[in-house]
Amino acid sequence: MDLESDVCTEAVECLKSGGIVAVPTDTVYGLGADPFNANAVQRLYMLKGRPDGKPIPLVLSSVDDVHRVAQNLPDYFFHLTDQFWPGGLTIIVEAKDLLPILTAGGNTVGVRIPNNPLLLKILQTFGGPAAITSANLSGEPPATSPQEIGEELASRIDMIVDGGKTPGPIPSTVYDISVSPPLIRRHGVISEDTLAKEIVCYNKL
Repeated sequence: MDLESDVCTEAVECLKSGGIVAVPTDTVYGLGADPFNANAVQRLYMLKGRPDGKPIPLVLSSVDDVHRVAQNLPDYFFHLTDQFWPGGLTIIVEAKDLLPILTAGGNTVGVRIPNNPLLLKILQTFGGPAAITSANLSGEPPATSPQEIGEELASRIDMIVDGGKTPGPIPSTVYDISVSPPLIRRHGVISEDTLAKEIVCYNKL
């Protein structure tokens, strides 16, 4: 077994046991947890100092995974995923009633497929989505390498997957399609103009 497979196996075991794992993404490093483990999600909030009212998004390895966590998807959701996944677009959709802590008591959840082969391999082996939020204490800059994860945070998480430096520090764009018209909730690597053009293209189909 190669080193990457060893790391992948260890990360998956950690997630399945309720642990918190720092992982590289295609933007910045994130802290990952099993979204269906309420204790792990609650610990994720506590470690980051993340406000309870702020939902935590999910990363997926396959578009098919979205059906496990979301419902009532508009048709153009799949147009967006075809254009921008894997990549830096987090799409807010209507959540299934499975993740009350993760969604902070709301009815929506952010989902995306990251363009990072190591993280995708971990997710595929894990067999489902993972809750993930940037690997920094709330209010601090996101980490783009394991070395940038602060000592206080690093000492409290269970594992750091070293995938080298990530492209960051600009995060994914967060696009809310649970409302009409859709809204950008966070500006990031994919511009508002690019998204608007794709919606126009879809409407012309």
